[in-house]
Amino acid sequence: MIYLQGYIMRVSYAADLPIITLPNSALTGVQLTNDKDYAKFTSYEARIPAETTVALRSPDSEQSVHIYYCISGKGKCVEAGGQNQREICPDTVMALSSDVTYELKVSAEGGMRLFLVYYPDAQVVYRSLAVVRSLSEVVGTDRDIDWGGGHSRRYLIKQDGFPLGIHNTWVYPKTCSRMCYMNHIEGAYYIAGKVTYEWQDTSGDWVHATTKTDSANGTNYLMNMHDCHVVKVHDEEALCICIFDPVLTGDEIHHLSEGGFSGYKS
Repeated sequence: MIYLQGYIMRVSYAADLPIITLPNSALTGVQLTNDKDYAKFTSYEARIPAETTVALRSPDSEQSVHIYYCISGKGKCVEAGGQNQREICPDTVMALSSDVTYELKVSAEGGMRLFLVYYPDAQVVYRSLAVVRSLSEVVGTDRDIDWGGGHSRRYLIKQDGFPLGIHNTWVYPKTCSRMCYMNHIEGAYYIAGKVTYEWQDTSGDWVHATTKTDSANGTNYLMNMHDCHVVKVHDEEALCICIFDPVLTGDEIHHLSEGGFSGYKS
């Protein structure tokens, strides 16, 4: 894991990270955050070759809620032992509780990139939950929220029963948003566009880091200490996959201003 050392916020660039076997040993990819960054969830990007079939399941060593966001590639998924297949394409989410396994078949057209989050569920509190939801099922509904600097497309909200929320966040170009989540921990994995984050390091000085994104890599920011931060978007729109812990009710919006920092109420 590569970080900007000495700062509160955690930043990692997928292009700089080694390919490893993931906690579900059927998958390989890169690790974006670990349990030293934040104890409740870890995040990865899995890279699955074309014409491959894999089991989407809990890690080998523990029971975890497991959530997948398809960044690129196409395929089909079905619950283990089931018959009803769903088509998987970019901007589709598969969210599964720790006791649910899905089989994913990647098409012959090319490999698949999956953003992946594990949330340990040692007591198996979250049972028999499975959501497969495409972006087209979210856009234009009450889960598609104009948050002031773009749109937050909320695949998982509290009523879905999962502990975490996952959003497709579209950020308008040439905008500047001041945010601070005192009631949530946020992770943001940028997969398109160029954005600069500014925040205070442990000495109180303001520092910054700019995204590096391309067709195969992204940049991950983890606001693991409720960090106040400023998001400056460059000349083109940006797109990121956001994780919120705890999950949002679903109707939360920002109240952005030039002086203060906006967040979401609990």
